Amino acid sequence: MARRRSKTSATSGNMDSLLDALTNVVGILVIVLVAVQISSQEAAKRMEEMIKKIDPQEQQKIDQQAAEAKAELAELQQAIQDEQSREKVDPEKLLASLKEELAAAEEKAKQDLLLAQAAEKEAEEKRLAAEELRKRLLVQLAQLEEKEKKFIASKDDLFAKLEDTPIPKPPPPKEVRPPTPRDVPRDPKNGNPLLQPRTVLVKDGKVIPFVDPGKQMETAIKNRLKMIIQKNNIQVGEGNFIPDANQAQKMIDEFNSDPAKNKYFEISLLRQGNRINVQIKPTEECGEEPQDAVRGIFQTVLRNNQGKWYLNYLVEPESFEAYMAIRKVTDSAGYYAGWKPIDPGSYNHVLGSGYAIGVKPPPRPPDPNRKPGPVKGVLD
Repeated sequence: MARRRSKTSATSGNMDSLLDALTNVVGILVIVLVAVQISSQEAAKRMEEMIKKIDPQEQQKIDQQAAEAKAELAELQQAIQDEQSREKVDPEKLLASLKEELAAAEEKAKQDLLLAQAAEKEAEEKRLAAEELRKRLLVQLAQLEEKEKKFIASKDDLFAKLEDTPIPKPPPPKEVRPPTPRDVPRDPKNGNPLLQPRTVLVKDGKVIPFVDPGKQMETAIKNRLKMIIQKNNIQVGEGNFIPDANQAQKMIDEFNSDPAKNKYFEISLLRQGNRINVQIKPTEECGEEPQDAVRGIFQTVLRNNQGKWYLNYLVEPESFEAYMAIRKVTDSAGYYAGWKPIDPGSYNHVLGSGYAIGVKPPPRPPDPNRKPGPVKGVLD
């Protein structure tokens, strides 16, 4: 029993020592905490006092420096990111891209240079053309001025001559009377003329009778048409009708491209409806003066035909005196005649060629109820 008590006393003594040590430690910590609290409060007070003592301008400057430092930091971060991204680019691809851009820039520069040279050349050509035009205009101006001087001198001279020239008196009017009209002999049964009309053109003071184209001209026209028909195998039906209109037109075109030659007349084929006619125009060499015609045309062509023909004169205005002269001759020779004024160059003589287009129509039956037409009288 006594030994057990001694153990208890020893244990109690050890725990007391531990408790004393812990108490001392806690006390020390409390003292340190109090000291730190007092120090922090004093530091906070000092900082508050320092903040209160800071100048507002100084504070603004500090804030500005802080903002600049922040911006520099952002730039550095962006530069770092750019550098990192550039490190990821393939140098070969970058070089190729740069070469392409350089080539494109060089090509554009060449094109711009060519365009500039072309524009410069065009501007130079325009300048030279303008200069040439200016020279020509100056020459024309000088010529016009010279003509103006001559005109003024001529005008003054004419005015001077006009003042010295007596006023002419017009000739007395000339009275012209057409020949006395003569009626054409007619058949007493039906009233038809007994004479055939023959046209005589009076043009440019000359007499041009279309009495007959002449055997030589008529033969030349017929031979030329037969040659064209045989050459082109043109089918000609009964009554010299050509069924194919295209073949007929081909005959007309080929004849007109190389017509029968004649010194006094221009000859051509003319399509009028389904008829193919010959158009005859007198040349400048055609015709005779009235005094020559009496011994020429009317001796050889019209002589001794007074009982077959009457003369139909077509007279252009400036040739009336020539008409009067030749009319006296034909009247004295016993020809019946009439006349008609025409416009200059308006008359072309037309004869039948003997050919037509299409198929020959059947003959018309006689009309028992048909009455004779009115009787035409005087030609003049």
